[in-house]
Amino acid sequence: MFKIGEFSKMVRVSARMLRHYDQCGLLSPAETDRFTGYRLYNAEQIPQLTRIVELRDMGFGIDEIKEILPNYTNAEFMSGALERKRREVEASIAEKRNKLTNIAAMRGKLMEVKNMVYDVEVKNLPAVKVLSLREIIPSGEDEPAMWDKLAAFAKANNVPYAQNGGYSLYHDDEYKDSDLDVEIAVPVSEFGTDKDGFKYRELEALPQAATIQFSGSYHGYNAAIEKLAKWVEQNGYVLGGMIRGLAIKTYANASSEDNFLTELQVSIKKA
Repeated sequence: MFKIGEFSKMVRVSARMLRHYDQCGLLSPAETDRFTGYRLYNAEQIPQLTRIVELRDMGFGIDEIKEILPNYTNAEFMSGALERKRREVEASIAEKRNKLTNIAAMRGKLMEVKNMVYDVEVKNLPAVKVLSLREIIPSGEDEPAMWDKLAAFAKANNVPYAQNGGYSLYHDDEYKDSDLDVEIAVPVSEFGTDKDGFKYRELEALPQAATIQFSGSYHGYNAAIEKLAKWVEQNGYVLGGMIRGLAIKTYANASSEDNFLTELQVSIKKA
């Protein structure tokens, strides 16, 4: 079981929204601790939450989502529901273009082949010397600009770094939609001088870490985190820190997103 803050970070949905979904009857905690009142969630709830978030991002309201969820696997029902929403979005296309794109993507997902998600491995991850940049950014869409800044800094200061081992760390206590505390880091062979917001530091070792890799685009995150969460629960572990992402294959060493390879890493300890 996971506390609401832990679950929030894993599924990238704010604790505020999880409480809202509970109040609306869309997704209630698996359990509530009768002594502390803490909301507790489990891995089995991740697919349902993923559906809720996908439908929400396409513009469906709470009442519509309540109607759709029981019929989610009914292709004919889903096709009709999606077509109705498409017409609604096209009526104000200038304002709702992003929602229309999400609907088209959702319709494609009815027959989409999932990203390859590999098995969970327990690893002893040593400390890593890195060049790091940590900023508060408006949204996740601004993270690529951080990587551009890091690459420009490294080039201007003749800093050699590994092209296929970039880390992403998210320092907020729970998932947030805006003003994100994000750190990116790349391995370096030796420390240089801190400058212009860039810092050299040692990424801490994780003596006992649960890791899982997924291939293809970053849309494979949800399937990977679901499998990781189930493994943590089923094997009697709890999380010992933040989940960090390691980009093993990116555009630097892969021809397309289809060939990307990402690893999620998190410290674990016995419950």
